[in-house]
Amino acid sequence: MRAIVHSIHSQVTETIFGLNPRPDRIVSLDSHLDVSLGGDLSVYPRELRLFAERTSVHAALCGASGGMPTVRGNSLRRRRPSEVIVAIPERMLARHASDIEQKLPPNLRVRDAQESVSSVVDFLETTIGLEVYPSPPNSLMGLVSRMGGEGTWLLDVDVDYMREMQDECYTQIRNTAPGVLQSMTNVLRLIEDSRPSIVTISEVRVSAIRDASSNFSRFIGALRDAGYEIEEHGVYGNDKEVLRGISVCKEFYRTVSRRLAIDHMDALMRGELADFEREERATAREFFRSKGYSV
Repeated sequence: MRAIVHSIHSQVTETIFGLNPRPDRIVSLDSHLDVSLGGDLSVYPRELRLFAERTSVHAALCGASGGMPTVRGNSLRRRRPSEVIVAIPERMLARHASDIEQKLPPNLRVRDAQESVSSVVDFLETTIGLEVYPSPPNSLMGLVSRMGGEGTWLLDVDVDYMREMQDECYTQIRNTAPGVLQSMTNVLRLIEDSRPSIVTISEVRVSAIRDASSNFSRFIGALRDAGYEIEEHGVYGNDKEVLRGISVCKEFYRTVSRRLAIDHMDALMRGELADFEREERATAREFFRSKGYSV
């Protein structure tokens, strides 16, 4: 059994695409839904594209497992049933739904919070073949029985899903009430009871990986005790490099892509992308050059 440690979540997609055979089912534990359905990665400098892809990992995992629908014109035709499940804390799912609502034109917004969450969950199932499993409050152990049967499955762990890792991950969830995030104990219990042949791990700081006294090292120690061989794929040399990449991509989204999307929302809703993409490309060159990158 293998436990493969990565620095950033988008590296996991590369690892999974390199597996032969690829897993039949993927369960991802995360405090965020990384379901951006695309965007033009070519506007980013090459050294930043992995960081930009962090926002679309779960959509990419659907493609990696074969569950991604194909889009032809205005129709969606799924190649095979959904085999990707994302376990996410219910409070974080609600926050994700609220963020989406704020980006929509006022006439398209859903005022009821629960209806908004249901709309997001249904949309993800229909468009990219992804199932959302709210945990907490649902028990992770409810997933164990679904991982049995024929075929192989893979467990993907973004460490920010665990309460104990908030000081050791790249995107912290601060000031949460008790029970909002999942515990490391429950994640380890899921692994021990379900015994996935491969566990992918990501979003942990290099400093925590190298610190023998960190919570992450305790987590890795428990996996070793359970019989897992620990590997590292693409772990960066230091946290500074990772944090800068994340910061620059977030700033670009916040100050360029999001603003342009709002300005062009009516056209985008009609599927007319040309003007948005042209303006984004032009603005991206200026933005990244100002940050010291060549484009």
